[in-house]
Amino acid sequence: MQVESDSTAEINQRERIWFFPDKFWQATKGMPKDEVSKLMAEVEQFAEAKDVEALKKYPFVFVGDP
Repeated sequence: MQVESDSTAEINQRERIWFFPDKFWQATKGMPKDEVSKLMAEVEQFAEAKDVEALKKYPFVFVGDP
């Protein structure tokens, strides 16, 4: 017997990455612009690599389904 993959189950198992701009701007308030840019680049790099453990340390990023 062959079991076919259920695409719905696969979608539910992936971890979605949510970015909250308002929390980002709150967290970076008063930071120099170059530091803000570096932080955003770091977050984008982790997101592209799907490094959810690294992303979980940021208060403006949520991993999973809210």
